[in-house]
Amino acid sequence: MQTPQKHAIFLGTAGYHPSETRHTSGLFIPDASPDDAFLLDAGSGTFRLIERDLPANLHVFLTHAHLDHSMGLTFLFDVAWNRDLKITVYAEKSTLEALDLLFDSPLFPLPRNFHTQVLEPQNALEIGGARVSCLDLVHPGGSLGLRFDWPQKALALITDTIGNDEYFAFLAGVDTLVHECNFPNRFKKLADVSGHCTSAALVRAARSCGARQVVATHFNPRTKFDPLLEDDVYAQIPGVVAAFDGLEIEF
Repeated sequence: MQTPQKHAIFLGTAGYHPSETRHTSGLFIPDASPDDAFLLDAGSGTFRLIERDLPANLHVFLTHAHLDHSMGLTFLFDVAWNRDLKITVYAEKSTLEALDLLFDSPLFPLPRNFHTQVLEPQNALEIGGARVSCLDLVHPGGSLGLRFDWPQKALALITDTIGNDEYFAFLAGVDTLVHECNFPNRFKKLADVSGHCTSAALVRAARSCGARQVVATHFNPRTKFDPLLEDDVYAQIPGVVAAFDGLEIEF
């Protein structure tokens, strides 16, 4: 039997800082299961959950602790306001320890309003009907690639990494690949120093995994035009989509 389509909504599609048109990273899956929603990274666009209907459980998966991926955790008080909502944040141990420095501190005066669970590359979890697995990526301070496998469908998120080929096996068999494209190829040196991907890295990953649907995200917030045009990515990955805030896809 064909499983129902799921949906993914881009709450933020920029890296580093928001711009006039993009907030920082966040991908929301409202229908992971009837009782569970997933949020992949919690950047500045997390506030967009405040007015949304949510199921009983919100599971937040962090790739790493950098603020463009985690600042939205401080918005969860408004997200949870007047709701019977259980929030659990999943991340590497070092990321969860970094969050302890943010909450109930001079940076943010309130204690966290969510539970936590450690993500480990060697231990997959069963959450909301999906098998959740992760992989260490190369990035200053570390980062995780995330993969979510439901019966008959799989989605992976790769962001904040130099774009070497070491994670390609992790992507094998995914239907939907959401992948960073932070810099055009002419900024390869800057991408390597900062631990980010170029267009070429996106193209290699997409071709390697053969995903049916490829969506590029985590763009440089200073980019004023379609980020996939400069290196002719559309010709190299047929059907690729450049994510924008508010984009909703089915998978």
